[in-house]
Amino acid sequence: MRPLKALLVIALAAAAPATARANGDSAIGPPTVFERFVLSACSPCIRESYPIASLAVKLQTPPGFLRVAGAAASRPGEIGIEVLRAQQFGRADWKSLALRVTLWVIASPGESYRLGIGLLDGADVQALAQAVAEMVRLATGLPANPGAESTDVEFHGGSLRIGVLRVRGEAVAYVQAGDLPTLIQRAIWEVPTTLYVPLKDLTALAAALSQAAAMIEKVRGQ
Repeated sequence: MRPLKALLVIALAAAAPATARANGDSAIGPPTVFERFVLSACSPCIRESYPIASLAVKLQTPPGFLRVAGAAASRPGEIGIEVLRAQQFGRADWKSLALRVTLWVIASPGESYRLGIGLLDGADVQALAQAVAEMVRLATGLPANPGAESTDVEFHGGSLRIGVLRVRGEAVAYVQAGDLPTLIQRAIWEVPTTLYVPLKDLTALAAALSQAAAMIEKVRGQ
């Protein structure tokens, strides 16, 4: 139980500044420091994008509880991961960094549409990478509680949520993007901006997030 408790603490710590609403952000304005910086403190502004990975997702046989939820659970997709950097022109010390995760659904060969975009501040990306790496370890051994029908281990921050859900012995990973207070109040399978990830592919996602965290440290020093 100790690793699970540590993981939940990571999730709460990343989403709970001193003055916070349900998703850990100020009561007004965008959910990330990066967005607020771009809107109010970066003009003229230089914005850069550093692609990290594009992960194909194909959930061929979703767990039974997702099959009941609908066909959307088995749709193939893609997860784009990149690092964003914004800097006020002429001021190398005045900058902000973030992780951007873009979710795509593949409708047919050569045809795709964007499902959602999640942002997380650069300062929180290392914690996310560590949390997802821990989820990989826990995925096949989530602590069982005889009285619980489902177990959800997740990390949330900014406008991004990643976790592993187990219902009646079947498990699947998921990535969600959007307004966190809305996402958290609904059942995972009721959120339309959800891309389900087979547990076997969670390792690749954790590795990509670790690469993003390393890139943020590299870009921060430039």
